Amino acid sequence: MLHFVRNDGDNKTTLTELFNSKLLLFGEYGLMADAMALSVPFPKFQGSLDFDKDHSHSESTSEIRKFYKHLKNSNSFQQLHFPFNLERLEHDLNHGLYFNSNIPQQYGVGSSGALVAALFSRYTVCSASEIKRTPELLKSDFALLEAYFHGKSSGIDPLISYLNLPLLLDSQKKIQTLQLDLSQTGLSIALIDTKTTGATGPLVEHFIDRFNSPEFKRTFERQFIPTNNDCIKALLNGNKSEFFLSLKQLILFQLQHFQRMIPIDYHSVLSAALKKKVYIKLLGSGGGGFLLAFAESEQQLIAWSDKEGIPLMHVV
Repeated sequence: MLHFVRNDGDNKTTLTELFNSKLLLFGEYGLMADAMALSVPFPKFQGSLDFDKDHSHSESTSEIRKFYKHLKNSNSFQQLHFPFNLERLEHDLNHGLYFNSNIPQQYGVGSSGALVAALFSRYTVCSASEIKRTPELLKSDFALLEAYFHGKSSGIDPLISYLNLPLLLDSQKKIQTLQLDLSQTGLSIALIDTKTTGATGPLVEHFIDRFNSPEFKRTFERQFIPTNNDCIKALLNGNKSEFFLSLKQLILFQLQHFQRMIPIDYHSVLSAALKKKVYIKLLGSGGGGFLLAFAESEQQLIAWSDKEGIPLMHVV
């Protein structure tokens, strides 16, 4: 279901519409090529627009104001299929608009995506029926909007927060909503907090620089993309043996080619965990934040966690 704020004519009212964070299970960096992607909402972390009644959230208001000025003065605004009502946004900013969120920033769970989704929901000039018919145009707009925060964006993170549904992006860039319940996959999935942050922009630039190398581009297209796609297909088809076989190959690729994206303290952790059939991969762009761990059972994950002294945040 699409999210829309119900406006009562008073811009100073409290806004309670929540926008979830997300987990990009597969597709990190491959989104910039022709890889498939699978992403799900993650309601553990949420955010909503609100008004700063006690003047304690000026930093958030200031950041949204910078975004407003960017839209007002850049070409991005002219390229949007669903334009913003900038006058209303400015009015609300003058009354203390801020993003009330517990989504950790630079952690790979879509803090900027949720903010963009919230702003789009309140300030876009369009109808729900228009948006339902054109998810690709919506993704295109979200990519333009979120690029302000990262330099380049696929638009998937805001789309997940906005639609609040699992999404599959196929190799033809077609968007499909899914009725995917991770608890029914038979997998145990958890997050590992690396206790560091990872800024997306510099890592994306690093990847693009490497992708401009014909040798790396060829390796990425021949190894990463098919393996990434196989992980998604096996997960959706319920083929656990094929899933873990492909996932292991994906992690080995990341260990070899994405070293900068994996916090240095975790290089050996990822390698050693594979021997215990605990499969740990990047979540989003990496560089810090959360890592994503898979295992065949919760007991397997817990036993590994207890032995290594690495706490887990269970997803399912």
